[in-house]
Amino acid sequence: MCNRSLILLIAAIGCYLLALSASAAYSQLKFSVADIKSPVFQTRSIEVRIGSGQSDTRELAIDIEEIAVRDYVLKDIRVLCRAFQWKRHEIRCTNGQLIAKDLFASPLPMPMQFVATRSHLTVDLRPSGGEHWQFSIEWDAALWHAALTVRAGKMTHLARWLPEMPDDENFPKLTGGKLHGKIKVNGDLKGVTSADIDLSIDALAFSDAAGMHAGEDIALSVKSNIEHDSRRQHWKWRGDMHWRQGAVFWQPLFFSGTDHALNVQGVFDGKTLTVHDSHLVLADIGTVKFSGVADWPDARMREFQLDADNMALSALFDQVLKPFLADTVFAELEINGLGDFAVVMRDGVLQEVNLTLEDVNIIDRRDRFAFHRIQAHIPWQAANTTIADISLLDGHMLRIPLGAVRVPLEIRDSHLFVPQLALPVLDGILKLENFSAAHTDIGWRWEFGGRLTPVSMEVLTEALQIQPMHGILSAYIPNVRYDGESVSINGVLQINVFDGSVVIHQLKLIEPMGLTPHLTADIAMRNLDLGLLTSAFSFGKVEGRIDIDVNQLELANWKPIHFDAHMFSSPGSYTRRISQAAIRNISALGGEGAVVAIQRSFLRFFEEFRYAEIGWRCALRFDVCYMGGIESESGSRYTLIKGGGIPAINVMGYNRDVGWQELISRLQRVTQENEPVIQ
Repeated sequence: MCNRSLILLIAAIGCYLLALSASAAYSQLKFSVADIKSPVFQTRSIEVRIGSGQSDTRELAIDIEEIAVRDYVLKDIRVLCRAFQWKRHEIRCTNGQLIAKDLFASPLPMPMQFVATRSHLTVDLRPSGGEHWQFSIEWDAALWHAALTVRAGKMTHLARWLPEMPDDENFPKLTGGKLHGKIKVNGDLKGVTSADIDLSIDALAFSDAAGMHAGEDIALSVKSNIEHDSRRQHWKWRGDMHWRQGAVFWQPLFFSGTDHALNVQGVFDGKTLTVHDSHLVLADIGTVKFSGVADWPDARMREFQLDADNMALSALFDQVLKPFLADTVFAELEINGLGDFAVVMRDGVLQEVNLTLEDVNIIDRRDRFAFHRIQAHIPWQAANTTIADISLLDGHMLRIPLGAVRVPLEIRDSHLFVPQLALPVLDGILKLENFSAAHTDIGWRWEFGGRLTPVSMEVLTEALQIQPMHGILSAYIPNVRYDGESVSINGVLQINVFDGSVVIHQLKLIEPMGLTPHLTADIAMRNLDLGLLTSAFSFGKVEGRIDIDVNQLELANWKPIHFDAHMFSSPGSYTRRISQAAIRNISALGGEGAVVAIQRSFLRFFEEFRYAEIGWRCALRFDVCYMGGIESESGSRYTLIKGGGIPAINVMGYNRDVGWQELISRLQRVTQENEPVIQ
């Protein structure tokens, strides 16, 4: 109905104007068309008036009460030509005007041309200097051809015709851009049969009110072809877009257009949209191939497949993944290497994922960890068990070197399982058993157990770049669990170090992957060898055994904020001797009174002393250490070392309240200085 009504309207106008050249019997003619309807647009109440103008000229006026294109309605449109010329088969209006208050503040020049012999109509719009929009249409009894040619067209003219979004205030608006190119459409009495689009856009810009979605200086070229296959009753289509330059910020992503390209092609039968052999080229990253089938009425994805080979992981991580990790421990990662991945979906449900990594390195810029030369093939299938093969050449965690390892990972749905894993750590091996992980509605959960075979303390302290220590370190690891927010131990963690034992109870680590991890625990150390412990520092020589309890320990971002610590001599019979240097350094922690007493007595001539007991207490509260010793004395005094045998000496403390940072500074001074000099 649309094509016939429109053609009849134009033909009627043309026939009457041609009749005027042969007879001037009528000074004015007026006729109207009630409605023109089509799937694309609708008009209501079109009225055409042709009459005598000034100086024996003819005046043409076309008034349209309403035009509706999709959900957009324009009212009171007028096309006015106060003087037009006609020949036998041609009508020309060089001073036409388009009046549309909803679109333009003032009348817009609109030259027109109608040629009756060729059934041809041309309309020119020149809204501003250098801007030219030209629409032309030709038709005969069965076919029609239309074209829109644009030179330096302002993109802001199109803003009204863009789809409205639910949250319209926060959706970006077009603020600039120039359009160039041509759109050609062919059809018959049934409708459109083919279309060709060849457009380029320069200096495109858009932004929302908050600046969270914006683009500027964008240059694009778009080419598309649509053709109707009457035999198969479907549309074949193809589109190519080349993003040449410009930048887009779409919170939290930032993209820079440097020769990105998109090719999409397929068929559409009115009910089903099929995409095949399509690809997206991301500059400096790689090419992604995709295809799929969707039910058009309800926009349901029936099938979808995506394949990407040799993707540059460094650029992919920096441009796509990293913005989503800004508030996590992964925000400062560097990733390089190549990756392949494939995805298959059916009926909107993920069915298969295959990931392959080749020579991938993952490095933390804060040097907390690094993993080198990762090789991996990780397949996943819905409702099936698959085996992933992952290997690591080397790496480190908190400066502790890790050796080569191969991970036999079992995958079923969102569950991961590793029955056994032997990871070389320094000169020992960390053995993990029954590692399992699962993704739930609140995130990942995992658990494991294991043990650490003996590791040399000399090698460990060298790797950690701290004061050298002697002995060995080994551990038994009970069931360790992560519940999505914190890591906890179901049982006690047992460590053997300094020829004694360390048992950790109630260990809990909250937000371990966050920026401010929080740790709580109770620690009991028993029968530690003071000779091995003190020989690690320039502290002086102490022989004996020591027990240490640290209850209600609380660390925030790995710094202590609360604990109750008690250090005391282990029970039993063993050699108990302490050097002059050790006495001086211990007394420096609680006050200088004991050092002065030593310096003024004959005891300064002895290198070592016997002691009966050593004791020290600290209750850390609000960055202050409230100290005590073996026995509480009157006033501010407390006993740190209780003498025994000959020669014997008692060492007292005199400062009960010491700032934590001041106490740490004292410890650093006495452990970093060389052997003290007793005068």
